[in-house]
Amino acid sequence: MIMAEPETDIQELTANEDTGLHRVVDFNAKYYKQKTDEKICDRIKKHVKKYSSLNYMKSCVFSNVPIIQNLRKYNLRKYLVSDILSGITVGIMQIPQGMAFGLLTTLPPICGMYTAFFGPLTYFFLGSSRHLSVGAVAVVSLMMASVIDVAMQENNLYAVTESSTNISTDDIINKRKIEIATSVSFVSGLFMILLGKLKFGLISTYMSEQLVSGFTAAVAIHITTSQAKHIFGISVPQHNGIFKVIKTWRDVCYNIPSTNFATLITTVICFIILYLVKVQINMRFKSRLKMPIPIELIIISIATGIAHFAEFNQRFNINILKDIPAGLPSPVLPNPVIATDYIADAFIIGIVAFTHSVSGARLLARKHNYEIDPNQELVASGAGSVVCSIFSGYINAGSLSRTMVLDGTNGKSQIACLVGCVIVIIMILAIGPLFYSLPKCVLSAVIIINLRTMFIQILEVPSLWRTSKYDFVIWMVTFLTSSILDVDIGIASSLIFSLLTVSLRTQSPSSYTLGFVGKTNQLKSVDRYDPVVTPDNVRIVQFQAPIYFANADIFVKSVVKLTGIDPVKARMKQKQFNQIETNISPIDVTENCDLTMQIESKMSENFVDGVEIVILDFSGVNFVDIVGIKALKRVYTDYNSIGIQVFIASCNDSVTSMMTSTDFMKDYEETVYLTVNCILTHKKLRSGLQV
Repeated sequence: MIMAEPETDIQELTANEDTGLHRVVDFNAKYYKQKTDEKICDRIKKHVKKYSSLNYMKSCVFSNVPIIQNLRKYNLRKYLVSDILSGITVGIMQIPQGMAFGLLTTLPPICGMYTAFFGPLTYFFLGSSRHLSVGAVAVVSLMMASVIDVAMQENNLYAVTESSTNISTDDIINKRKIEIATSVSFVSGLFMILLGKLKFGLISTYMSEQLVSGFTAAVAIHITTSQAKHIFGISVPQHNGIFKVIKTWRDVCYNIPSTNFATLITTVICFIILYLVKVQINMRFKSRLKMPIPIELIIISIATGIAHFAEFNQRFNINILKDIPAGLPSPVLPNPVIATDYIADAFIIGIVAFTHSVSGARLLARKHNYEIDPNQELVASGAGSVVCSIFSGYINAGSLSRTMVLDGTNGKSQIACLVGCVIVIIMILAIGPLFYSLPKCVLSAVIIINLRTMFIQILEVPSLWRTSKYDFVIWMVTFLTSSILDVDIGIASSLIFSLLTVSLRTQSPSSYTLGFVGKTNQLKSVDRYDPVVTPDNVRIVQFQAPIYFANADIFVKSVVKLTGIDPVKARMKQKQFNQIETNISPIDVTENCDLTMQIESKMSENFVDGVEIVILDFSGVNFVDIVGIKALKRVYTDYNSIGIQVFIASCNDSVTSMMTSTDFMKDYEETVYLTVNCILTHKKLRSGLQV
């Protein structure tokens, strides 16, 4: 029998309520915990005791290596088979995508495979998500390609010296590209680890969902543009910087007459097959399939075989991958000096990779009811980039498409990704060289088909306009600047613009005149509810935004507008009336009836519409800065000068602390109350409400 828990005696608490405490200063004097000054020696002893304890050391290990805690809770019988099957599926996906995205970076495709192996292997130990599939992704690959090409051109590294004739030109150029990519990835990884340790995991919150959506849609345009030369089999000059998309498509259109039709036909056939299987079969019958058909791997395998036996390269001049080295590369510590001029790029790419990862991790964590640690995700993302850079890879990130496949195939933990690593390492060690004859245009088709979800986001823009104009503008600004200008310029400018919209929203905040709805104690807007009543001589104003330097003047104007009383105009009218009254003698008043009526009219005119009290409801004010306090003092001074009392109610502790530290409370402590009801009750105005 389950015993019912004893109910909290709310009635007793209510009956014993200390109703005599209305003002904040009185309430805090009785109940607020005063901080006691702690000696430095005691503080040091406290921290030494804390950090040397066994429990603290355990928590450090568990928080920095989450896999330990996850494995302790792992149900071997229940989860292992599902994880193995799911891992095989994800590993098979990693192979063609790793090669394709490696090609997208302009590095040798095998570099994408190294990233697809070392990225998830590192995340297995350090990541806090149970479902995130890490490896090479399109967005990061494209941004890395841009940095590599700029570095190669600025340092004239495409020129091969005569002393290097014993090595092929392509090998020399690829070696230089790898040095740049690993250096940038190494520096980026160190940045991310440092940010994670400094608890900057919430940095991703500044990149809103609309910003990320617009950015990825723009990146899809850039990726498609970069693959145009492989799709049409033409030679196009490499462009970088502002307007590179426009310049590239201009050159593509100029070179269209020299299209290699064998390459174009191969691309179209592969794309159609990929679309039919991935969209019309895998997605449509997802609930019936135990695992999606690995059509990408099937396509590149068949295309490689056909291209080899039909001699596509010799007979049709179709570009192929050629040499793919077998085995793992020797670990080499990258030279961070190479990335000196590209530190900003390293930081931006790292943040984009982290945002890409943490968004997918959060999505699956919410679905399966567990928590992820954004700070640990930063560390895991950075550590993965560092490890990948040591083994000729580049910055890794979480892939939403592979993550959804892992979840859809009933994957339960990072064991699935570990199984995927086994599949990838088999490919690297043994199967890689067999893809010598794989046409590059086939990988282009794989890349383009994986951009489908990015392009679909464009179709959601009209509904965004109907939902939120601010979010629509953020999406459009991000998309246009990132696609027309460049991805790094776009992400920086759109982030600044997004933060600017936050400031704009606080400069046009919601503010209301409040009243009590019916016979209840609920304060609501007089414009939205009926009947709403307040005492005739009281105005209750609510301002729903922080009061700080950017909107302090707007706060003052809102109070004037909502109360219907402008203290400046009221003082001017009073001054004018006093002048009239001073200049007219009593004889004139008695002899001139019209003049008498005018004076009586002026005397009966209520400059403040009968209002005696203005109450500022601060329940919607999160914080106040020094400029906000000055604006608040101005409201007090202005209204007190025309005989109107000003009171404040429902301040949070942050606002109260600011009032105390700026001496506002010292001057106006008698006017700061706990709630609006406390003011009305204390001033005996509550009984004056009539419904």
